[in-house]
Amino acid sequence: MHLVDATLPFTPVYSTYHHEYLGYLMTAHVVQILPSGELSFVHQGLYPHNIAEFSQELDEDDKELVKLISEMTPKAIVKKFGGDPRNELEFFSGKFEGQAKKLITNFIQRRMARILPLCKGKELFEMGNDGYPAKQKITMLDDQATALFHFRKKENFTRYYPTVKLNGEIVKFQKNGAALLCLEPAWMLLDHELFTFKKHVDGKKLRPFLRKDFIAIPKEKEEEYYRKFITQIIEKYDVYAKGFEIKTLRYEPEFILKVKEYDASSFSFLREVKYGQHCIPLESEGKVKAIMEKNGEEYRFFRIERKCKQENEMLDFFEQYTPNKNSLSPWEYIQKDKALSWFSEHADSIREKGVTIIQENPSYQISLDIPQIELKTQESGDWFDIKAIVRIGTFEIPFIKFRGHILKGNREYKLPDGSIAILPEHWFSDYRHLLEVSEVNDADGESLKIKKYQAPLLNFPSQGNNGHSKMLDSIKNTEGIPEVPAPRGLKAKLRNYQEAGYNWLHFMKAHNMGGILADDMGLGKTLQTLSLLLKEQEDGIDTPSLIVLPTSLIPNWANEAKKFTPSLKIFTHTGINRPKDVGKFAGYDIILTTYGLVRQDIKLLATFPFNYIILDESQNIKNPESKTAKAVRKLVSKHRLSLSGTPIENTVMDIWSQMSFLNPGLLGSDNFFKKFYVQPIEKNFDTKQSAKLSRIIYPYILRRRKHQVEKELPPRIEKLHYCEMTDEQKDFYEDTRSSYRNYLMDLISQGAWKKNKLNILAGLQKLRQIAIHPRIIEPEKFELENSGKYLEVKRLLKQIIGKKRSKVLIFSQFVKVLTLLRNDLDKEGIKYNYLDGGTKDRQTPVDTFQNDKDIKVFLISLKAGGVGLNLTAADYVFILDPWWNPAVENQAIDRSHRIGQTRTVFYYKFITRDSIEEKILNLQRKKAKLSDDIIQVDEEVYKSLEASDLEDLLK
Repeated sequence: MHLVDATLPFTPVYSTYHHEYLGYLMTAHVVQILPSGELSFVHQGLYPHNIAEFSQELDEDDKELVKLISEMTPKAIVKKFGGDPRNELEFFSGKFEGQAKKLITNFIQRRMARILPLCKGKELFEMGNDGYPAKQKITMLDDQATALFHFRKKENFTRYYPTVKLNGEIVKFQKNGAALLCLEPAWMLLDHELFTFKKHVDGKKLRPFLRKDFIAIPKEKEEEYYRKFITQIIEKYDVYAKGFEIKTLRYEPEFILKVKEYDASSFSFLREVKYGQHCIPLESEGKVKAIMEKNGEEYRFFRIERKCKQENEMLDFFEQYTPNKNSLSPWEYIQKDKALSWFSEHADSIREKGVTIIQENPSYQISLDIPQIELKTQESGDWFDIKAIVRIGTFEIPFIKFRGHILKGNREYKLPDGSIAILPEHWFSDYRHLLEVSEVNDADGESLKIKKYQAPLLNFPSQGNNGHSKMLDSIKNTEGIPEVPAPRGLKAKLRNYQEAGYNWLHFMKAHNMGGILADDMGLGKTLQTLSLLLKEQEDGIDTPSLIVLPTSLIPNWANEAKKFTPSLKIFTHTGINRPKDVGKFAGYDIILTTYGLVRQDIKLLATFPFNYIILDESQNIKNPESKTAKAVRKLVSKHRLSLSGTPIENTVMDIWSQMSFLNPGLLGSDNFFKKFYVQPIEKNFDTKQSAKLSRIIYPYILRRRKHQVEKELPPRIEKLHYCEMTDEQKDFYEDTRSSYRNYLMDLISQGAWKKNKLNILAGLQKLRQIAIHPRIIEPEKFELENSGKYLEVKRLLKQIIGKKRSKVLIFSQFVKVLTLLRNDLDKEGIKYNYLDGGTKDRQTPVDTFQNDKDIKVFLISLKAGGVGLNLTAADYVFILDPWWNPAVENQAIDRSHRIGQTRTVFYYKFITRDSIEEKILNLQRKKAKLSDDIIQVDEEVYKSLEASDLEDLLK
């Protein structure tokens, strides 16, 4: 064969030929054109690898044709389906059968369906037996043929055959050499003419008649054949029948949703459309639906012309309500609880759309009436009486009858007529807490009652407040709380927000509610509390109040009381010589003691009925199982109050512990609270439960930020200061990290990580120390210069010391870090003050730092500097190592950024890159959001870390 010269005239040619195994295929060639304009015998195969050589005569359709044809050559087929292209015969004789044959045939048909339409206007031929591609010209007709399928029912058989018409003339294709080049859709080659069909006729329906005139269906197979085959033909094609009736129906559609209980654990929702008396699945395809009916020996077919536009609109409507979107069967076999929840929520909307709902299980009928609750409350002394009626259709049922269902999470309630009412999903959120803590009213046995301070449980967003309590309305706005004159003997002028806080404390007392004064550090919680107690004294209350606080704060409270409320008599219940007789409290207004001594002396202290019990830094009782928390709950008083800048330090459970002291029973049992609030909020990030808890505790927490109440306070400028490790530091860090990570992975694989958790936590602690300075771990091996962070701290510290008025607070959790700096500053002759947990005299270093202009640096351990310090002389704060809980850091920062500060405070948090410190920042953001979500605004957070958290920290 001579190659075609691309510099001389040529043309692309497409040929069809029949392959012994694969059926009709196509080839692509270029053929040289003679000077006369005729095609020569010089031709060459056209493939993707040589197409560029002839591109001047090829358009985009040609390029696509060459690509598609090359994919279906016998060699390409053998290679694609796992054979050896060098031995085609072995593949086709041995492997071309069963599923492989089906896959290959479908593959070829899909390509032929794309190839033939592209051949329009091209040179199309039948290939000769000698391989010449332009043997016989094929004319592709513009007109499309029609097919009519004939069925003639006889006594013992049914005869079936098609007729084909082209331009109104019958085409005699049976036993006349016709060929089907493609089946879906059908392309027929007859007398060198190629044409396709209207309605995209399936060639498999015509193929049997290429060599026979008709097919006879015997009587014994008649019914099955009619039901499975003739109905399909009627739906898709034109049919002429004798011996049975085909009736075309044209109705407006009616839409139906069928509810079907398959078993005790699942439901299905069947979407159907009804035309006349006939129902068909809404999601079924086709513009026409055929249905067969048989009456004796008579058959009748109904040909339903569907209103596709209306059906599609209804499908779109249903799509927005799909009950199980991620399932392969989104409307069927849906888990019962999920199905009932979906049905209850959407049944009304579906009915409003005009859809008829039919329940197929007579023994389990779901009421379509949505339960409506009418809830009324009435104040009765220290209680609220709750009278509630539920209306479901014509039934009126006392709400208390649903208590067991709601507490157990059972949404199905059997009505007197036997039908099942589905309780609204929001009931289990709105009323679960109320029903958990309420008591049955003995007066009638059909109503409930709660304590007055539990009134926020009646605040249901789905219903509004319904006027349950004027108290709720007034407490939402502190400006609406009645004003109380400041005590006459107060030696201070309360700021506006402090007056509001003082009024709020009186409001809580008037309603017998315990509250948390949760103002930011430095806003004067101590002053507001002392003002309250002074007012109590001036109003004639002579019963002492007990203030429980950390040991370090006792001097602060004593000094504040002496300064602002000198008429209050203070007794300090501390020391080994403290009295063992509560009678000694008589004649005093305030008893100061510590959390540790409450634990030790609880049997003694619990015998005295105090006026107020006030917990300062009340996060000390955040663990409800601790001896401290259990002890303070045993104390007896008329009123209770807590003070804390961080009511939530670690977990939502912190607030339960404090509320169980302030308002017992408000938040239910600890198990209920964990299940209903802690787990959804902390594990599932449930914003609805977070908002619900916030609404409930809102009246009992007064929280003011510095930026809200003190406009004159200068801003705080925060900066994350990233530091790179030195090479020696990085190598040491990576070796340690890899060792502990491998250890953790081994423990996880053995299921033993919890038992060895303390070892892993020790590893985290070691990584934190290395990120600051490896010298902390290996003092003999590393020099001061072997820490990128330490070098950065020293560089910035030198700049600050060089400024005239600037001072800096330097915080670290690790005393060893502060010792490194301390020794370094000593060598350089730089004056500084120092404070850690072992410092007994805290006030002297604070005073000298505040007043001595030569002392520029204050080194403080993070925990020791968290409370009781006023260091407004500083305008820079360095946090050398991020702590797990941002609240602890914020307390440290607030030592300088508080009332009395006149300058902007610059706050630097030093973070070592590519270390565990960056992971801790993510934990901090998580904890900060948790607190803000609940309080509207952690110590030992690492103890609650899961395996996944540990793995992330060691990455």
